[in-house]
Amino acid sequence: MTRDWLLDWVFPSLAHIPTTLPWWLAAKIGRERGAERRHLLRWLESRFAQIFPQASSSDHAHWARAHLDMLAQEMMDAMAFHRLGRPGGPSIDVAGLGHVQRLREQGQGFILVLNHFDRQLAAPVALAQQGIHTHVLTMPVLDNPELDDAHRRFLLRKVRGYAEVTGGNWRTTNEGLAPVLEGLRAGQGWVIWADAWQPGFKRLRQHPFLGGRLTLTTGIERMARFTNVPLLYAATYSGGFGRLRVAVEPLPPEPQLAIDAVVARLERDVRERPWAWWCWGQWDQMWSPPTEGGELA
Repeated sequence: MTRDWLLDWVFPSLAHIPTTLPWWLAAKIGRERGAERRHLLRWLESRFAQIFPQASSSDHAHWARAHLDMLAQEMMDAMAFHRLGRPGGPSIDVAGLGHVQRLREQGQGFILVLNHFDRQLAAPVALAQQGIHTHVLTMPVLDNPELDDAHRRFLLRKVRGYAEVTGGNWRTTNEGLAPVLEGLRAGQGWVIWADAWQPGFKRLRQHPFLGGRLTLTTGIERMARFTNVPLLYAATYSGGFGRLRVAVEPLPPEPQLAIDAVVARLERDVRERPWAWWCWGQWDQMWSPPTEGGELA
């Protein structure tokens, strides 16, 4: 079974199977094949052992498998956004919905901050089902030179399905930010990731994280300050393949303190569910160890 066949046929076809069986099958089939999967599992176990030495080797192995299962199930989400939170699909329980509803009633624009954690897009999908439609700003996707044709086709389906379900636009940073800023001022909600990363980022700031420093861009802070809109945070926590819990939280009104709170929440979540963070592959670029005399927690 080739990667192209998985992306072009298997995952899209699974989306038509009733019940939550497709998400169980997605984890069993996986995104990687044979030697590639074995190599990735060993790499993840080594990464977890480096960062969480107090955990056992069996914990590291379990987290590695859970990480790949989560990513495969997120690919299933991407082919079946219309089934999330609906009969015959994974259930979604939402806490903190009132924080968003109040802003909507006031006609207030807002930034819904996410991290690359667990099955992340369930949060804006769940809000849309409550009549709260949002737009999304991401790094460049379809014109990413590192993607092959099969990945581009898969991501195009994902983008179209997401936009259809959430009722908003999917915009990338290379398209310019003027419509995003105008939309925020006009009362729109925009979904943006705090832990998005690429080597060419400028205007960076460091945050305490897992005993060292996590370096992130200040883009969200600057947009919030420029448009004078509030920030909210949403995180998704999967309980098996068929149950999702979304938590929406208010953030401090000062944008820098708001992002500090987002990173602090991410750190707590990563400590509890190391397998659920997507960014272990960028760890060496995003994270730096403590200064001399410090210790890795």
